Amino acid sequence: MIRFHDVKTTDRDLIQGYTLCGDRMNCDLSFANIISWRFLYNTQIAEVDGFLVFRFYTGHHLAYMAPVWKCQWDEAMRERFAAVVRQMRDDAIALGHPFLMLGVCSYMVGILESTFPDTFYFKPDRDRFDYIYTREKLATLSGKKLQGKRNHCNRFRKTYPNYEYRPLTKEMIPECIAVEENWRAVTKDDADATEELSEELRSMTRVFDLWDEIGALGGTIWVDGRLIAFTFGCSITNKVFDVCVEKADTAYEGAFSIINQEFAQHLPEQYEYMNREEDLGLEGLRYAKLSYKPDILLEKNVVMEKFPLAQEEEQEKVKEETISLWRDTFRDVEPFIQLYFSRVFKPEYNVICQVNRQTVAALQALPYTLKYYDEEVRTAYISGVSVREEYRNQNVGNNLMSQAHFRLYHKDVVFATLIPAEEWLYEWYGRCGYTRHITCTPPPADVDCMDFVTFDSWQRSRNCVLLHDEEGFEIIKEDYRISLSIDPNMTRQTEYVPAMIRIINAEKALQLYANRHPDCTENIRVYNDSDIPMNNIYFQIRHGHVIRTNRPLPDTRALTIAELADYIFKDDSLEMNLMLN
Repeated sequence: MIRFHDVKTTDRDLIQGYTLCGDRMNCDLSFANIISWRFLYNTQIAEVDGFLVFRFYTGHHLAYMAPVWKCQWDEAMRERFAAVVRQMRDDAIALGHPFLMLGVCSYMVGILESTFPDTFYFKPDRDRFDYIYTREKLATLSGKKLQGKRNHCNRFRKTYPNYEYRPLTKEMIPECIAVEENWRAVTKDDADATEELSEELRSMTRVFDLWDEIGALGGTIWVDGRLIAFTFGCSITNKVFDVCVEKADTAYEGAFSIINQEFAQHLPEQYEYMNREEDLGLEGLRYAKLSYKPDILLEKNVVMEKFPLAQEEEQEKVKEETISLWRDTFRDVEPFIQLYFSRVFKPEYNVICQVNRQTVAALQALPYTLKYYDEEVRTAYISGVSVREEYRNQNVGNNLMSQAHFRLYHKDVVFATLIPAEEWLYEWYGRCGYTRHITCTPPPADVDCMDFVTFDSWQRSRNCVLLHDEEGFEIIKEDYRISLSIDPNMTRQTEYVPAMIRIINAEKALQLYANRHPDCTENIRVYNDSDIPMNNIYFQIRHGHVIRTNRPLPDTRALTIAELADYIFKDDSLEMNLMLN
């Protein structure tokens, strides 16, 4: 499998080493966009045989950008290009997803069609087309078709003759945020009223936080010492500049027009083109972008295989391969394996990695409920984590866990729990975000004589416990009977075994904490959750409520996802028991 890693600001030289000298004009390749939108797309990168490959999620689906190479395309590269695309396809299949490429421009469509005849469907995505203009056009607004734009700018200059243009610097960021807040208050509609801040604002804030590391360029307009408009962007290539954000105070008529023109006039002359990005299918935005008469409407396509992996048709094959993997990894007795895969296992619980259409790694995310004092929340128990021996130490296990965590988040699961099979695995699971804040405790001494109603009363008497349902309870008792038939001296667990728990949904986990601590007032920033970047955001706890926000908060406690578990569970004793381990 391709060895991807989470994209970071330290990857700037690597990424721009490919993009700046190339001729791909997509706004998706702007370093500012790549970094600032990672929270939404979980973007990862890898170098493969002289090509740069991007992997990301769109909603629940894994997707890729077309491979990027340095400098100009030549036919000698075609064979290596084809091999890299095949590796991307294999990577998608290994993670259980049909191969999908997004943002593929017409130039790349030609290369893909000639390299892989009759292999892909190409569907133009009009809402994602990029609007590209010559810098000179935006700077001069010359010609009859742009007369109206010139009039806007001239009217602004006449109304505010003492206005100033200044390059955007870090010191101006608080005032830029104030302008954005004012713009949002004036322009948001009813559909947005319940949303505190948009994804766009989160992306913008991310750029401001990392201004120097990203290498962004921006401009501002000032009237009577007050900032009333700003814009910023980043290079796509040495000749194409991406305009990421443009905001203005709408009380100043013509403010949008003047910041657009002034920024184009002050942009370094090396940039022949300015990419003003997509319209996202928004009617007003499309009208505004078309009104500037784009020189290039960059078509971008969705690319899918004509004959993708029919995973649903192969579920029985996948199940048999998962059973074989279990046998090789855990060496369990056959009656237990038959019990597990007949009464516990379901295809929808199974998370797999495949190589050459063979399952080489698997785990099962079994649904449970965690009773947390007076509340109950969706939880998963991670079972049967296994990687075929020849694929260990190749990042397959990390990919498997990451895929499981991302999938669980979108299933509204709040926590994941597990019991490491060996001592050394505690450290590995710790790197995956798990902490030792839950214990596998001994069951009641007479549990095997209990009916479910009696057992359920016992388990619900615990403060914080993973709950078994009636079917699960009967399976556990059957497992014990199997064990006794093999070893008549077998006894139930009597010692406390350290288990592990991971937070899957930070907001919902914090709400549980806030419900228990209504007097708590604190600002928290979760960071560095590479598996679930949606968790990496600011949270305000106040009067028993949790507010999720993109806005940097004052006096913030910064926590990793593991440290967040330390914070939430510091006064709790979580337990599980009778797990099939």
